[in-house]
Amino acid sequence: MAAAKILIIKIGQVETLTFADGSQYASAIRKQPVSMVKIHSLGAEGNDVGLKAHHGGVDKALFFMSDVSFPALNTLLGESFDFYGTAIYGENFVVSSLNEDNVCIGDRYQIGSTLLEVSQPRKPCERLSKNTANEQTRDVVYQSGWSGWYVRVVEEGEIHQGDPLILISRPHPDWTIRRLNRQLSAPSSMAELEQALDIDVLAAAFKRSLASQLSKLQQKQAVTNAA
Repeated sequence: MAAAKILIIKIGQVETLTFADGSQYASAIRKQPVSMVKIHSLGAEGNDVGLKAHHGGVDKALFFMSDVSFPALNTLLGESFDFYGTAIYGENFVVSSLNEDNVCIGDRYQIGSTLLEVSQPRKPCERLSKNTANEQTRDVVYQSGWSGWYVRVVEEGEIHQGDPLILISRPHPDWTIRRLNRQLSAPSSMAELEQALDIDVLAAAFKRSLASQLSKLQQKQAVTNAA
């Protein structure tokens, strides 16, 4: 596999956006390309998020997507988006050689002078559908698992376009981003959900979503047992 590297960096500030359906939101989803960023504990200098109840914070400091996610989603959505200009999915970074099938929760990557840790998959919200003007986007991202992933900042520093991503440690090699996504979209068993909930570095917000899925399966099992 070719060495992974940063293809594109994007940052953005909150602005009031008017979407194709006429709705308006305060959002920073339409981030713009830059050649480098300074990284602090809560993300990239010059970058912000709109819906702070669900975005941003230590566990969602930066959002990564793979270069292969864009054509994959285009095929599913019937679109022709690329990752070179204004952010389509609110991405901060687009990377080569890494994707939802070979990035694992807890992975630590040295990128430039930073050290970043993969904290959770992206859980898609309705604003993805708004920004793409395609009402299927949120559900397609959710069902397909082409979600991208969030990281937390272990060591602050700078990241430049073209920097390699050097894997420093991988404590949970069995738990890819894709596998974690399946625990929300189509959980296979209570046991697997429980295993995921035991992952120490998995972000608390994502664990709450998994716990909700586990509760549903437990209730369904109780009804079956009582029948």
